[in-house]
Amino acid sequence: MAYQPKFARKNDRVSPFFTLLGVIVVPVALALTILLLGQMLRSVGRPKAAAPAQTGDMAILQQFDGFVAGELDSAREAISTASGPEDAFQATQEPVREKVVYEIPADAQVAPKPNPDCYGQTDDPSSLQWLLDEAEYMLDGQPLYFSTEVELFADSVVNYYLDDTIFAITWKEVHDGSVYTFSEVKINHPSQFRRHLAGGEYGSEMQYYTTEMAESVNAVVASSGDFYRFRNFGISVYQGQVRRVEGTYAETCYIDRNGDMHFTYGGDILTTEAAKAYVEENDIQFSLAFGPVLIDNYELVEHTWYGVGEITEGYARAALCQMGELHYIVVTANTQGPWQEIPTVKTFAKNVAATGCRMAYCLDGGQTAAIVMGDQLINRPVYGQQRKISDIIYFATAVPEGG
Repeated sequence: MAYQPKFARKNDRVSPFFTLLGVIVVPVALALTILLLGQMLRSVGRPKAAAPAQTGDMAILQQFDGFVAGELDSAREAISTASGPEDAFQATQEPVREKVVYEIPADAQVAPKPNPDCYGQTDDPSSLQWLLDEAEYMLDGQPLYFSTEVELFADSVVNYYLDDTIFAITWKEVHDGSVYTFSEVKINHPSQFRRHLAGGEYGSEMQYYTTEMAESVNAVVASSGDFYRFRNFGISVYQGQVRRVEGTYAETCYIDRNGDMHFTYGGDILTTEAAKAYVEENDIQFSLAFGPVLIDNYELVEHTWYGVGEITEGYARAALCQMGELHYIVVTANTQGPWQEIPTVKTFAKNVAATGCRMAYCLDGGQTAAIVMGDQLINRPVYGQQRKISDIIYFATAVPEGG
């Protein structure tokens, strides 16, 4: 296993309460014990003196009890005076770690840089219980799909990142003859879930690899998007503004200001006015137009036909899933090594549903589909090489640089 983030190291500080206890109470207790033993020895063989001796012993014990209680109260008061009431209460406990929440400005083109020391990698998932323990404060009680008992794709590794604002873990599994790459992410603030367009503006003709765009915006985890410049269907929203409306057949995914996913289906929105009303009503920040919808409110959505994509043929797939509040998975299904099956949408949806996600939506697949963590391409795209595309979605740290 690689480097453990610095907050994984335990605090071995000795409590000042126990220090005072050892210095004050223990020596006095020993002295009184010796005194009592002396009284007992003097009373041996003298039955008439035994009763008065017992009464005296009880008096001494009562005095000792009162003395110890008084010294403990004094010790507590001394600790409270030196460290404050809260520190005194926690002196014998592990420090409670508070969640740190930062916000990335909505107009920021680039997120803060991740801390290199917060990345790690291992080929042994069972060794990562410490990591899951450290990430608990981030999860708000939400269960992870990732498990330390996961069976990894042969010769693959688990990559992870954890700082005060984001937890991300990425790995590969085999399902139905395909290699599935999962990246599970939990963030502290919706501004950490972002969309980036090549060229930095809507409509730019620039195209780049997913890895190039991820590096340019300091993504912790990035996924290829919907390749919006290649197609003209669906409802396109960017920075809260409606940019394109063609909702006859396409199913569109929207991300609101809280980081939650919403869907509209073919025929739901057909005019710019209706699209603007939907965006305003739901406080939509951006959209993804590809599809189809896979999971809607935990329900598997079955399709026998979809007007804008190949759903019944085997094809490399990609999806965005929402597990819970600010908790996501991006996933791809590809061929690699001996595993050469490529899934239909039905098979892909079944395996995505097994994550327990609340919402899931297909992104552009084929050679477009890519998952990046840090500066590494994690999955193996079609033909073993990325395609230059127009957009990504990504998750970023919100810790200010140098913080």
